[in-house]
Amino acid sequence: MKKSAFESMVDKSFLDLQGRYGFKKSETKYAERGASVRFENSTTELLLNYEIGETPWLEIADAHDPKNKSTLSWLLVELGIEKAPTPAQAFRPTSLDDDKLELALQKMGQQAREYAVALLQGDFSVLPKLQERARKYDLECKRYLSIHKASS
Repeated sequence: MKKSAFESMVDKSFLDLQGRYGFKKSETKYAERGASVRFENSTTELLLNYEIGETPWLEIADAHDPKNKSTLSWLLVELGIEKAPTPAQAFRPTSLDDDKLELALQKMGQQAREYAVALLQGDFSVLPKLQERARKYDLECKRYLSIHKASS
């Protein structure tokens, strides 16, 4: 996929966030196997991460404290929109065909507009809950890995 096609998909998928919440695309970085796109407004930073062939993910952070962050995925789990991943899923590759990337990006933009309004406006009160979910999941994954390493 060409860089221009990827950028066009991202711009189209996140245009409403730019207009409605004052986000500006501040940086796009390309690597050999992927890209990251950073959007910022006065309170919030969004970082879209994409690795070729994988499902993209969106980090949401406090622009004044970048360590205070989580992902759109954990927010959707917290709100009951998505199911929490199992530790086994962490060790299975995810895949996304190029022809499905635009739809995935559009869905992500729509979910951010629908469910992350408080975060987009600078209310980060839910982040500790999301970070705790991520911390517990990390521990579950480490436990899962140690069990499966021991049995192989």
